[in-house]
Amino acid sequence: MDPLTFDYEDLHLRVDRGVFDLFGTRGSELRVPLSRLGALVFHTKPEKPGQLFIGTVRDPNAALYGTDPAAFQYSTSPAFRVPPGDEPLFRAYFTEVALLADRRVV
Repeated sequence: MDPLTFDYEDLHLRVDRGVFDLFGTRGSELRVPLSRLGALVFHTKPEKPGQLFIGTVRDPNAALYGTDPAAFQYSTSPAFRVPPGDEPLFRAYFTEVALLADRRVV
């Protein structure tokens, strides 16, 4: 199976052989097994851009996307904002990733 990839601005996301990789041109890098991956676009105000958080979760039964911030064991926030209109792009990608990992999306 080919890697499942997603590119957004300076960010490159890839899933290959059960491992999630994040690469950013601004120095962001992260490698997480799918069983522990968590992701969230956090909006403080609905009309303003949100911040993307990706990291590891304590409980492998936690949602893979739409992860409760308290569920993160570790997270990183790449240095860019996600406009509200682009959040569905991330949701669609992480929904595919969740299917591969047999995990849920909130």
